[in-house]
Amino acid sequence: MTKKGFENFAVYMFSMDYPEVCRIEFNPKSVKQRGDVVFHFPDREKLFVSWGQLDIAQKKFATLEEQAEKSLKAASKGTQTKNMERIKQDSIKVNSHKAVYNHVRMQEMQRGFFPSKQKMMRDVLSIHLHCEPTSRYFVLYAMPTRNAPEDFGDLFLDMAHTFECHPNEGW
Repeated sequence: MTKKGFENFAVYMFSMDYPEVCRIEFNPKSVKQRGDVVFHFPDREKLFVSWGQLDIAQKKFATLEEQAEKSLKAASKGTQTKNMERIKQDSIKVNSHKAVYNHVRMQEMQRGFFPSKQKMMRDVLSIHLHCEPTSRYFVLYAMPTRNAPEDFGDLFLDMAHTFECHPNEGW
């Protein structure tokens, strides 16, 4: 049951509750086995859900934890990151699956025409999980801005706990 102020997004046999104020942007190239969707919040925050073929991920990464770690390293290399500090790492349950939750803080150099020496701190929240019944992996992630509401991390986890990657009956 979706709680008040939330709606349910469902596509390709997975679903997640999201705040009704969000605008949803679905990648038109997405298909059942791989793709992504973005939930845009009115305050300019974004939460992404990406998915892909599990067998491809398992060939690249020995474990779910390794996949999560490599994703964080790739994110830090894609920006002008000076260093990365792990705030929290945890193993959680999402739709009966073990999932890896990470909260890291990256120190970025400001970009632009006249970059300043001021460093900007950016948080990254991510959850990685493997779903054997659907042969897919899923990644939920967000990079809250410095103006994000203080409880955005809690909202991220609340949304993640409503994520369903397969029907619960018979799995």
